[in-house]
Amino acid sequence: MTHTARVPSSADPFRDGPPWPDWSEEFRVDEDAFAAAHDALSPFERALIKQSLARLFAVHDPGAPVRRQRCDLYAPDVVARSLCHPRPWAVVALGREFASPVRLVAACMPAVRARVGTLAVVRVDADTPWPPPLLAALELAGVETAFAFTAGQASRFFMETARTTPGGAVVDFGPAGRLPGGVLGRGCNPAGTLGVWRSSVRGFDLPALAFAHPGGGVEVWGKTSGLPGGFVVREGDFDDFLTSGYEAVFVPTGKIQAALDAPFGPPLALGPGMEFFWVCTGLAVADFLETRLAFGPVCPGRGGGCP
Repeated sequence: MTHTARVPSSADPFRDGPPWPDWSEEFRVDEDAFAAAHDALSPFERALIKQSLARLFAVHDPGAPVRRQRCDLYAPDVVARSLCHPRPWAVVALGREFASPVRLVAACMPAVRARVGTLAVVRVDADTPWPPPLLAALELAGVETAFAFTAGQASRFFMETARTTPGGAVVDFGPAGRLPGGVLGRGCNPAGTLGVWRSSVRGFDLPALAFAHPGGGVEVWGKTSGLPGGFVVREGDFDDFLTSGYEAVFVPTGKIQAALDAPFGPPLALGPGMEFFWVCTGLAVADFLETRLAFGPVCPGRGGGCP
C-alpha cells in the first residue's frame, strides 16, 4: 500500500528570505549590469538562450511534486515514510576563465525546476568584468542574484551560509574549494573538447556553437570550409571520431544512435539544431531536493500504518 501527498509550502524549512551573509551584498552584481549585458547581445543570441532555456525546462521535468510525503507498507510489518522538499538554497560557482552561457543555464535549470529556496551564481577570483553572455543568460533565466568574490571571500560565504542555513547545494565549475559539512557539492566541467562530424557545410550552425562554448576546443571532421576562428580541423573515419575522448559530439541525425551505442564513445551526443544546448551530465533535479527517510513497525490501531 502506498500513500503519497503534497507537502504544504509551510513544510519548507527555508522561509525567512535569502540566507546570504549581510556583507556579501557589497559584492553583488547590480541591476544595471544585467540590463547592459542583455542589451549587449544581439536578438539572435538572446533567441538562442531562450530556446535553450525552454528545452532545458522540458528536459528537467521533476516528474512529481517537489514537496511531497510518502508512506509505504511492506509485508509483513514495515512502515516506510519519506519526506521530500526543495533544498533551501543553491549556488553555481564559476572561475575566472568560465565563459559559456549554455553551460551556465544548464547548471542552473535543475535547481530552478526543483524550486530551491533561492539560487545564486558566484564568480570567484576574477579580476575582469563579467562576460555579458553570462549575465544576459542569467537575466533571461530569471536568476538575478550574482556575486563576485575573491577565493577567501567565497570560502567565507559558503561557510557562513551553511552555518546559518544548512542543506544547500553547490554546482562547482572548479573554484568552490572545500565545501563545509552539510552542503552537497556537484562538480561540472567548465570547458572540454568537443567534436563535430560535419557531413555537409550546412549541417551545423558553427557560429552558434562558438557562441555557446567561447574559448573551448572544437574539432571539426569532414567538411571543414568556413570554420570560425579557433576551430581545429581533424581527419579520420567515424570510429576514430567517436573514440577521440570528446566531452560531447555533434553528429548528423542519422548518426546519433551510433554515437550513443559506441563502446568507448562520448557521454553526450547532440544533433543538428542543438548547437546551443547542453546538459551537465550527472546533474539532476533530485540533487536539489532533500529527502528524509523513516522506517518503523506496523502497529495496527495505534497510528503505526499509513493514513
